Amino acid sequence: MWHIVVRRGDGTLETPGDLGGLRDALQDPQAVLWVDAEGESCESIEALAARFELHPVTLDDFINRNQRPKVEEFDQYIFLVIHALRAIQDDELQTDEIHAVLKKNCLLTVHTQPSEAIRRVVERCATDPRLLQQGPSFLLYQLSDTIVDAYFPILDGVGDEIDALEDAVVESPARSRMRRIFEMKRVVVHLRRIVSPQREVYNALSRRDYPLIDARTAVYFRDVHDHLVRAYEMIDSYRDLVANTLDAYLAATSNRLGQVMKQLTVIATIFMPLSFLTGFFGMNFATLPFDRIWLFVLALCIMAGLPLLMLLYFVRRGWLTDDRRITSWARLWAWLFRHR
Repeated sequence: MWHIVVRRGDGTLETPGDLGGLRDALQDPQAVLWVDAEGESCESIEALAARFELHPVTLDDFINRNQRPKVEEFDQYIFLVIHALRAIQDDELQTDEIHAVLKKNCLLTVHTQPSEAIRRVVERCATDPRLLQQGPSFLLYQLSDTIVDAYFPILDGVGDEIDALEDAVVESPARSRMRRIFEMKRVVVHLRRIVSPQREVYNALSRRDYPLIDARTAVYFRDVHDHLVRAYEMIDSYRDLVANTLDAYLAATSNRLGQVMKQLTVIATIFMPLSFLTGFFGMNFATLPFDRIWLFVLALCIMAGLPLLMLLYFVRRGWLTDDRRITSWARLWAWLFRHR
């Protein structure tokens, strides 16, 4: 699908349906045009490159996608690769890769899927022809600003998700939380891989001396660069939050394991004297005093009372609870009746 907007030197606005309608516009030195190719075939892209005399390297980048954000300067134009964020779907970051060519009197954009940012700027140009009057570099700024502004709602959503995940890990460190932590870590790494080189692209557009970019427009690109710096700082903070959340999960899991080991150790300690007593009085010797019934009952009472006394001592010392040491018998009995 082609989106073509042409502003003639006399101020009239045209929207040809295909490249065939550009013949007259290309002959007007005062005309400013924007050609957007959405999901076009390789043959159509080759025709576009031939019509605007693009380098074969640029044509190769048009056809072969998965390019990182970059800016390249050629004799007659500047080539850019811009990434727009669409959404996070199925724990994967969905992006739009937009290739742009900035020439003296025209802007070319190529992408495979519908782009909300391009749709907005096309509608803006149709309602306000003055955008094209300021030249193709200002049109590139409008497109870049719309793309970068769309970053922040997605980044805010990522931040809210990380905060909720951190609270959930502190409350209940389940195994599913760890899987979600790594999913968010992958999303943050993908965001950083996009925003970091794109920040350098707009830094170059705002500071280097590109003849095709008007000096007044370079100030606007500086604003886009500032937005990308803020987005990069947010992503860096999210990366730290994800790392801290993972540390909190591991610490909570380790604490829970320590608590279980403590309780098992206490149980084993309680049974140690029982094992000694039963082993001692269970020896088959005639001199053992089990021929007297009261001694037999005494041994049973000792074996029954000793674990209870040890349990009360452990609870009083705070070895079986997460609270501090129980310093009074009233608190001890209250704790026992609460856990009956």
